Amino acid sequence: MDFLVGVKEASEILGWDRRKVSTYHSRGVLPKPIVNLSSGPIWFRKQIERYKAGKEGGITAYYISGETVYECKQNHPIKETCYSPDEILESSGDYSVFLEKEIEQLKNIILEKKPIIQFLSLESINYLHELGILETEVYGQYAQHYSCTIGNSREGRNEQP
Repeated sequence: MDFLVGVKEASEILGWDRRKVSTYHSRGVLPKPIVNLSSGPIWFRKQIERYKAGKEGGITAYYISGETVYECKQNHPIKETCYSPDEILESSGDYSVFLEKEIEQLKNIILEKKPIIQFLSLESINYLHELGILETEVYGQYAQHYSCTIGNSREGRNEQP
């Protein structure tokens, strides 16, 4: 299960001491883990890799909710901007734009466990969660369904015809 990591593996990916990973986690600086076990937090490997890339590159996205535009950076709080939706949608830049309507549709798909959920990209869902656009509860529902899907597909491959 190399797609899951704990404090030890996260420290190796980030090039940090384990104590720094634990401290940053307890301060809420690192991505939200998919689960906290008695042995410590567990993340998807991609969460930690994206966190590292985000710290190095500062990837920005915008979330448009009604007439309000929010700036979203990985593992940073969302902050309201002075931009109008038209300014963001009409300008060209190196960023992503997410619309409230689309995010609400995605949440409904996840929460209602619609069959199309199997085609959603784990990386995309992680990214939306790390940006703060997708709530932890919804992300947890997706992660729970996704992990069940992985388990079922592995069983199927091991069965004899």
